[in-house]
Amino acid sequence: MRTFIIKASKAHTSPDFSLDDLPGTSGRIDVLCRFLNSAFLLSHGFRRDVRVWLLLYGPPNPPKAIRFEGGRLRARLNPDERSTAKLIMRALETAKALRRPSKELEVLPGLYVSNMTFEDVVRRTVKESGLFYLHEKGKPIEEVSFPQNVAFVLGDHEGLPEEDERFLEGIAEKISVGRKSYLASHVVAFVNIFLDSLTPRP
Repeated sequence: MRTFIIKASKAHTSPDFSLDDLPGTSGRIDVLCRFLNSAFLLSHGFRRDVRVWLLLYGPPNPPKAIRFEGGRLRARLNPDERSTAKLIMRALETAKALRRPSKELEVLPGLYVSNMTFEDVVRRTVKESGLFYLHEKGKPIEEVSFPQNVAFVLGDHEGLPEEDERFLEGIAEKISVGRKSYLASHVVAFVNIFLDSLTPRP
């Protein structure tokens, strides 16, 4: 299983944004839509061995954790950002019924929402996967030995806050796909392709 955890510090936590202007009204949920598509979509297929956590920390009611399970997901992910944003909007609408922080609600098969924090999700993930923090100053990915179950943490276009980086110290190994700061959607695509290359051809 491959797990990707992305924290979006300004992404709206209420379905109050416009699908016609995602960059200007949603706290950059468009970045998360591109991230999801890069994590799951192939040219003529879909990655069932991938899990994605979106951690939304923008106004008005942070945090919101949205989990996409590739193996169970029945909602169609399309290359366009608008239809993907509709799924996020639907999850945030469902989240209005949440009361307990650790309670998850199933929005659709394979799509879940909760009030879990970034720390909650990382602690839950590290119990079952090797954890890596993607950062341009990390160890080159080519030099890393990955376990079968692997998880990656990264920030959105603004990166992770310092307090989150301190939390990850001693929990996640810092690794890099290159010396420059790349788009999150490009990073997840690169990681998927790199891990694919480690699997022997049939």
